[in-house]
Amino acid sequence: MTVNNTVAESKTGGVKAFLKAHIYDITAYIGLIAVLILFFIYNPNPKRLAYNISAVLQAAATYSIISLGAVFVYSMGFMDVSIGQQVGVYCILMIMISNAIGGIPGIIIGFLAVLALALLCGAFNGFVAVWLGLPSIVTSLFLMFFFTGAQMLLMESTGLNSISLSQSIRPADRDTYSLVLIILIAAVLLIVTYFFKFTKLGKYTRGIGANETTVKQSGVNTTKWKVLAYMAMGACVAIGSLVVLSRTGSAGKGTGSGYAMDVMICLILGGMPLSGGMKSKVSSALIGTFTYVLLSNVLTAMGVGLELVNLVKAVIFIAIIMVTCRKRGGVLPR
Repeated sequence: MTVNNTVAESKTGGVKAFLKAHIYDITAYIGLIAVLILFFIYNPNPKRLAYNISAVLQAAATYSIISLGAVFVYSMGFMDVSIGQQVGVYCILMIMISNAIGGIPGIIIGFLAVLALALLCGAFNGFVAVWLGLPSIVTSLFLMFFFTGAQMLLMESTGLNSISLSQSIRPADRDTYSLVLIILIAAVLLIVTYFFKFTKLGKYTRGIGANETTVKQSGVNTTKWKVLAYMAMGACVAIGSLVVLSRTGSAGKGTGSGYAMDVMICLILGGMPLSGGMKSKVSSALIGTFTYVLLSNVLTAMGVGLELVNLVKAVIFIAIIMVTCRKRGGVLPR
């Protein structure tokens, strides 16, 4: 009996240890499965289901791409609140450059210019925060105000509330467009997964989130890897901005509003701990993004008003924060 009791206790302890170690992942997968079930329940009509699947994919494409880049930053326990304003400015700049040059070359040049600007802003955010000894969120606040002003000035220079591309960059066929988005998401996922799992960039960003002092004492130049992490996210923000532009074909003063908070919610729903560290995973970006977008679709299908939709999201967000944020010395990212 004693041996059997010991074995039973050992198994129980093993289960508890497993649950404790994988609580973020288990919660994230349960949430995704729950909203998937509701999604199919509230879309019984095959035509409506096909349309909503396409709509979900299009809405999720931008969030997933930006969230994949943000994994590097959030794994360090940092964040960037200027994402939304960057998206707005990047879309406006791409339209202006594309319309000025014309055709596909204009779109390519516009995207490359925006990509260079995004990399520069990422480098600024990472380097200046270390140089001045400030939390990275402070420098991202500066960028948020800077890009807010830039977005307003750019639109005022046109004298319009919104501007549009002279040439559409979206395939006319919905199925073709969905396939392009799937390929793009898969490509970004593969690249991010490789750098996050198999290179020093992923190893050191997770290490900084776990214990930056230890990483520094190991002889690692943490400033370098912080800068590279923010630059990686910047590249994904530029790609995400191109996806936004492909969907809407236009941009204005409100373009990109709320994206910083949405990305943060996506990552947390996907099981990303706000404190970062070794439990950070690339899968959090995709799981959280599709959970978030599917939840929005389901709530709308249920007839829930926009105000209540935001309230439900806020309640879920707070609940997850309370469960997952157990960081010593505070709950918010640095």
